[in-house]
Amino acid sequence: MSEYVGAHPLWLSNWPEDASCQDADLGRLAYCLQQKVACGEALDLPWPQGLQGVSAQGQGWRCAVQAEPRWGDQGQFLGFRGVLQMMQPAVAAADQAQQAASALSRAEAEDAAQNAQMREAEQEVLRYALSHDLRAPLRVVEGFTRIVKEDYGRAMDRLGNDHLDRVLTAAARMNGMIDAILAQAQLAAEPLQRVGIDMTALAREIGSEQSALVNAGCAAAELVVAEGMHEDADPLLVRRVLENLISNALKYSAKVAQPRVEVGVMPATNPAVFFVRDNGAGFDMQHADKLFGMFQRLHSAKEFPGTGVGLAGVQNIVRRHGGRIWAEARPGEGACFYFTLMGTVEAQQRAQRPE
Repeated sequence: MSEYVGAHPLWLSNWPEDASCQDADLGRLAYCLQQKVACGEALDLPWPQGLQGVSAQGQGWRCAVQAEPRWGDQGQFLGFRGVLQMMQPAVAAADQAQQAASALSRAEAEDAAQNAQMREAEQEVLRYALSHDLRAPLRVVEGFTRIVKEDYGRAMDRLGNDHLDRVLTAAARMNGMIDAILAQAQLAAEPLQRVGIDMTALAREIGSEQSALVNAGCAAAELVVAEGMHEDADPLLVRRVLENLISNALKYSAKVAQPRVEVGVMPATNPAVFFVRDNGAGFDMQHADKLFGMFQRLHSAKEFPGTGVGLAGVQNIVRRHGGRIWAEARPGEGACFYFTLMGTVEAQQRAQRPE
């Protein structure tokens, strides 16, 4: 396989020229190769007819391809590296999926429903503990610290007052974390509704609002939003996704001379792959696994303020829609967040429905 790819570097020549128009993931692969960006999770592609020396017996065989760009120490593009895996015909896979689904007994389904009710009760207990039990001692710490500062601040030196300010700042930060956790828990409990959304209009509205909040006193950011973006999704939850991604893009690009934020959709993809790109601080991809964790931050709070919860909420919303989210970035050259709002199977089923 390695010898063949080395002899045929134009990887897309393994498929007919018009195949990308018929297969959405193949069109996405072509876009990723052209733009030198990772394709995220594995793409479901037809078996490449031009791949010699490897035979797929029978009809309907496909392959899963995952690839990412390689960069040298001086920033030069070195090509792509990836994995290709053979996949059995869809008919056989569908039969196996149906057999697996029928194996779930009624008793197991009832146990699953009961466990879900128990998890909801446990989450309610956690929300109550956060709202009341945890805030109560925090309010005591914050309240008495303010009393000491107001009544005895003049009798203390600068260092003593600085210590009190640090306590108040930490208390405020902890209050913010509690609010973020409660918002995350509330988000998971909200029902999901799919309606048609004008993603272009929504992104422009959010961009205008966030620009006034984030870039106050900084250079006005150029906001570019692609035309004609639409999707079926929950409007309230998708607003939260775009608010977080756009506000982050504005925040992390605010310190560059000419900040620029772009909201768009990758061509020839099914499901649609939306993206929010900026030219700001970026980050090291070696730490990309921390992006969507609770309270995980790749930049210090002094440099870029925040709670470290927003992207965890974004991932939760995207997963509830059946989609996925991933990012590409380089330090000092900005970042790009990609996301889908439905799974591949659902998107293909929608595409096959008659108009």
